[in-house]
Amino acid sequence: MIHYPAFAARRASSAPLLGAIAGLAAIALCLGNPQSGVGVAPAAQIPVANSAPERWNDEIAARSRSSSGPPTGAGLPSGPTAPPAVVALFNRERGVAGQPPLTESLVLDTIASTRARQMVTDGLTHVRPGRTVMAATELLQQSGVPYTWDGENIFWAGGPPFDGAISDAETWWMNSPEHRDNILGSHYRQVGIGTAIDGDKMYISAVFTD
Repeated sequence: MIHYPAFAARRASSAPLLGAIAGLAAIALCLGNPQSGVGVAPAAQIPVANSAPERWNDEIAARSRSSSGPPTGAGLPSGPTAPPAVVALFNRERGVAGQPPLTESLVLDTIASTRARQMVTDGLTHVRPGRTVMAATELLQQSGVPYTWDGENIFWAGGPPFDGAISDAETWWMNSPEHRDNILGSHYRQVGIGTAIDGDKMYISAVFTD
């Protein structure tokens, strides 16, 4: 602990104190809170710029509307199904807001799982390096999923253990207007959840469509 009065009494230079404070701030950032992101990107426009991986602020909400016909594409690798707790938490909030419940989609689970694995490499971002389209949108198109609206919430939690990661993500999202809009959106009817663990981080993706 640094006692500034002691420094002042001894007429010590402020440089050691400032250096120590900066060091403590750096440690606090390393130990800090989980992070999340969402984004909004109208169809036929380049999505808004991404935050660099591991920033402390949310990204812009990932939400877009398709203006093209049904795409063609190959199948996606298999992935785990959505943790039931997430869909239940979303539907509890939607019930309070007077919105119909979301249906879990196994296809969206797979897309969300792929997105979580991508973030292990890319960091917390909606748009992969060198791309201009949201990664979730690209995966929907590649898998031939018909949709008009799609959106994505992303989050990472520190651990292990990761027992509270799902509820932490839902709490964080519901306290962010952009994330909350995806969860409660009246134009969404389906959701998929995917997770991936990279050492001391769990990445979580929630992909929404109508």
